[in-house]
Amino acid sequence: MARLSSYQHLPRSLPEREGIQSRRILKLLSAFEEEGFELHSLMIAVNGRVIAECHNQPYGPEYPHILHSLTKCFTNTAVGIAYSKGLLHLEDRVIDYFPDDLPENPGENLQKMRILDLITMRSGQSRGIGGNEWRPLKSSWVKAYFQNPVDCEPGSKYVYSSGNSYILSAIVQKVTGKTAYEYLQEHFIPQVGMRDFTWQRSPEGICSGGNGISLCIEDILKLAQVYLQKGWWDGKSIISEEWVDMALGNREMVPQRKKEDPPYHFHWTQLGPHTWAVSGMFGQQAIIIPPLQMAIAVTGVTAGSSHIPAELASKILVEPTLEEGFCTEVDNRQQILQRKCLSMTLLHQADSVEGHLNFAPGRYVYQVAESPDRITQVALEFTKDQLIFSMTDDRGTHFVPCGLNRWVRGATSITGSYLHHQYQPDIVSTVAAAWWSAPDTLSMEWRYPEMAFCDFLTLRFSGEEIWMDRRVNVNSEATSRPTVVGRLE
Repeated sequence: MARLSSYQHLPRSLPEREGIQSRRILKLLSAFEEEGFELHSLMIAVNGRVIAECHNQPYGPEYPHILHSLTKCFTNTAVGIAYSKGLLHLEDRVIDYFPDDLPENPGENLQKMRILDLITMRSGQSRGIGGNEWRPLKSSWVKAYFQNPVDCEPGSKYVYSSGNSYILSAIVQKVTGKTAYEYLQEHFIPQVGMRDFTWQRSPEGICSGGNGISLCIEDILKLAQVYLQKGWWDGKSIISEEWVDMALGNREMVPQRKKEDPPYHFHWTQLGPHTWAVSGMFGQQAIIIPPLQMAIAVTGVTAGSSHIPAELASKILVEPTLEEGFCTEVDNRQQILQRKCLSMTLLHQADSVEGHLNFAPGRYVYQVAESPDRITQVALEFTKDQLIFSMTDDRGTHFVPCGLNRWVRGATSITGSYLHHQYQPDIVSTVAAAWWSAPDTLSMEWRYPEMAFCDFLTLRFSGEEIWMDRRVNVNSEATSRPTVVGRLE
C-alpha cells in the first residue's frame, strides 16, 4: 500500500465550476454498469483540477493497481526523455544495440528494424508477444525476442507486441546505464510529484517494458495530465512537445499506415476526433480530451475491449459538452454525484443459507492425492466469525483470511499465476468473505484491491471428502482450474 503522508495531491474542484455537468458523470457511471464494465476507480480532472473521484470498495486511492499495458506509456516516456537528450534516435537500427544477443545470421528484415518500428508496433514480427508468455521465462528475454521471426519488412505491418516495448526498455538501459524505472526516477517521477512505484524486471534485470507497473489512480491521472499539457508540468518541460506530438499522432510518423490499422501512435491510441487513450488489459486507461482540457484515469475489469472507458467518456462526456458548450449552472445532481461516489461498493452481502454444515472451532486438514497444480494439502481453520483457508503446493503453504458472512482485509501469497495472466506477487492484499451457499457448499470470494482479478472458490463436503473448484473473473488463459479432491486427515 502506498504511503500518502507527504504526497502532493492535485487540486480539487467541482464539475460545474469547471464547466462539466454532474449529470453527465452520473450517466457515465451508469453506462459502465450497463456495458458490464466493473469500475474499480475513476478520477476526472479538468484544467488540472480533480472534479470527480469514485472508488468502488474495496478498491481505493491508496492501493496501487496493476496497469498491464498502460505500463507502455511509461516506457514511451523514458524513451522520449532519452530522445530529447540526444541519447537515441528513431532511425537507429535495433540490432546495433544488441550485438551479442542476435541470431547467428540476422536476416535482412531484422537488420532493417528501427526504434521507430518498435514504438509504433511495426517491428516486422508477425507474431505478438504477451507478458503472460514471458513472465514465467527464466532465461534471456532479449534473446527470446530475436528468436521470433521477422517475417515482414519493418514499418509495413501493425502487430501489437509487448516484446517490442521490452526491447525499448532494454535500449533505454543501454544508453543511460539505468533501468527505465531508475531513469524516470531521475527525470520524471519527482518532477510530476508521483509516488514511487514498482516495475517488474526480467531475469536480465531490465524493466519489463510492456507491462508490470502498479500505480495508484491519482498517479495514472498525473501521467495523462503531463501528455495533455504537451509535456509541461508546473512551468517546466518534462517531455519535449515534439515527442508528445509524435506520441499522439499530431505529427504522423507512419507513412505506410493502412486503412485497417488502428490509430495507434507511440503507445497512444486516438479514439475519436478529440479523445486519446493509453490502455491496459481488462480496462485500465489514461485518457486525455484536449478540447475540454480533461484528463481521466480508470481502473477496472472488463472481458471486452479495454477501450470501453474512453469510448463511453467520448460519447457521454465529450461530444455533448462540445455540442452544447460548457455549463456552470449547479443543480442537485452535484450532491447526488458526490453521494454516489462515496457509497460505491462491490462487497455484496455474504449470507449463509440455513441448515448448513456446522464446523466446531478448530483446524481441518485435507490431504490431496493428485493435482495438476501440485496442491498437496487444503486446510480450513474456523473461529466464530472467521475462516482461514490455506493451501500447500510446490511454492509452500499460503493463507487467505476470510470473514464468515462478512468481509475482512488481509494479505496472501496464494498461487494464482495460472489464473492471473501469469502475475505472481510474493504478497498481495486481499478482501475476502466466506459463506455457505448451500447446506454442503462453502463459497469464498477473494478480491485483490491491487489487481483486476477476483477469485471464486467453492468447497463441497461429502463425509470426509471435499471437492474444491476455483475460478477467476477474467484471464488471458483458462478462467478455471481442475477440481481438487481432498480427504480429511
